[in-house]
Amino acid sequence: MSLTPFSMFGFSHIITVVIIVIITIFALHKLQTYDTARLRKYFNPFLAILLFSQLTMWRIIFIFQNDFTIGYDLPLHLCGLSEILLIYYLLRPGQKLFDVLYYWIMSGSTLAVIIPELQWDFPSARYFALFIPHSLMVFVILYCLTVLKIRPSHNSYWTGFKALGLVAFCLAPVNLLLKANFLYLCDIPPVPFGPIKLLPEWPWYLIVLALFFLLLYRIIYQPFYQSATETALDQKEISSN
Repeated sequence: MSLTPFSMFGFSHIITVVIIVIITIFALHKLQTYDTARLRKYFNPFLAILLFSQLTMWRIIFIFQNDFTIGYDLPLHLCGLSEILLIYYLLRPGQKLFDVLYYWIMSGSTLAVIIPELQWDFPSARYFALFIPHSLMVFVILYCLTVLKIRPSHNSYWTGFKALGLVAFCLAPVNLLLKANFLYLCDIPPVPFGPIKLLPEWPWYLIVLALFFLLLYRIIYQPFYQSATETALDQKEISSN
C-alpha cells in the first residue's frame, strides 16, 4: 500500500479533529449521567488499561513494520511520559500529579493534534498512533475536569512548569546517549508550521519555547484561578485554626 504524505490542515486532518471533538463532547455529556463513585471504581481502570494497551500496541506494530526507532519511538517525548503518568494517576490519583498532567496534556497533547509531527497521512499506522493516544489523553483530562470535578490547585502552573524543567534536565543526557531529540532539546520541532520556522537557532530557541509554555500554562490555569485561590485560602485558614 502506497502512503500519502501528511498535509497539515488538509482534509483528513480537519475531518479527524472534528470527529475527535464530536466524540469527546458526546462522551463527556453521556458520562455526566453516571455516578462518579462507580466511574472512579470501574471506568478509571478501564481508561488506564486502554491507555496502556494502545501505548504498547503501536510500538509492537512499528516493530513488525520495521519502523521502530529507539531515538523516536521510546515513550520519552513529553506526551509519552504524560501517558505513562496518566495511567498511574487513573489507578492511584493524587493532586500533585494531576497538577502536572493537566498542563502537560492540555498543552502538549492538544498541540500535537493541532500541529502534528507526522509524515504519512490516513490510513497509515503512524496517523492513528498520533491522533488516538493524544486525543484520548485530552479526553481523560477533560473527563477529570467536567465529570469528576477535579481542579488544578493554587498556582499549579508553576508545578507543571518546574516538572517540565526537571524532565528536560533528565532527558538531556539520554538524548546525547541515543542521539535523539526527546522534548526537542537538540533541535527545533520538525513541524511545517510557520511560527515554528521563526524560532532562533539552538540553544536560544529553548528559551523561547520555555517562555511560551510558561505563558501557555498560565493561560490554561486562568479558568481555575478564582476557585484555586479560594480553596488555598480555605485550607490556610483551617490549618491556622
